[in-house]
Amino acid sequence: MTENWTSVFLSGRLDATDFVVINIGYAETQHHWGNKDISSPFARIYYVQKGEAIFHLPKGDLIARPGFMYLIPNYMPHSYECTAGFGVYYLYVFQRIHRQTDIFDLYEFPHEVPTIDTMGVLLQGFCHRFPQLNLPTHDANAFDSHPSFHDYVQQHMQLELYERMQLHGLIAIVFSFFMKQGKPKAEVTDPRIAKITEYIQQHLNEPISIETLADRACLTNSYLIRSFRNTLGQTPLQYILQKKIQKAQTILLGTDMSVAEVANAVGFHDVSYFIRLFRKNLGFTPQEYRKRLIG
Repeated sequence: MTENWTSVFLSGRLDATDFVVINIGYAETQHHWGNKDISSPFARIYYVQKGEAIFHLPKGDLIARPGFMYLIPNYMPHSYECTAGFGVYYLYVFQRIHRQTDIFDLYEFPHEVPTIDTMGVLLQGFCHRFPQLNLPTHDANAFDSHPSFHDYVQQHMQLELYERMQLHGLIAIVFSFFMKQGKPKAEVTDPRIAKITEYIQQHLNEPISIETLADRACLTNSYLIRSFRNTLGQTPLQYILQKKIQKAQTILLGTDMSVAEVANAVGFHDVSYFIRLFRKNLGFTPQEYRKRLIG
């Protein structure tokens, strides 16, 4: 069978994408506990050792149980509740995007997968190997507090090359379990759509019009909108806004830039309009979002 263009495109992106391990460690709850309205720039992977938790996801609830791994894609809004004694290894992964499209935009990964019995041993070894990437406390209350998000990224990049290779190998092993059951979100037959998403990613600090995108792809406006919607499930303008808001989330969490500076960095010169859009999409103002995640 001839491999479709989506598979070729995705395999290239998986090889080229620069994944960074933000945190890896083990946490255990001391009492019944939970958190609401979480949305962050990094993907979260959990391997449950004991106890039980419930993830409240956009498409329904999911019970987390021992022996399984769980994936929450970057920027996905969710909440969760944990029982007392819930023990879990966590792996937080950030995708440093330069030219390529976010892998979660093009691929639908399962949230839950069975895994090998020795996964706990593997993760435990990496926790001890990289203690600087553990969250400051083993208590599960640290799950959603990332005051040093930018510092963790910089810390990763300052590791020795062989250490980064080891962490990249861990990501490849863990992601392979989700990739085995993953599916393309759409059958991409026109590589011009990928070029458009890459252009958008490179110009998030500018206003981007349909006319500009259509001109660059040598398509009519109507064909571009129709093809884009069939491929990614949304119009180009919806996609542009989503990517701008997501970039704003990353900047808010990783820098001390003012809201006005963040708005300008993602192509909004009207700060009030940016704040309204941010709140409409996430339910919080930029200031509230930063406070929730940084404290």
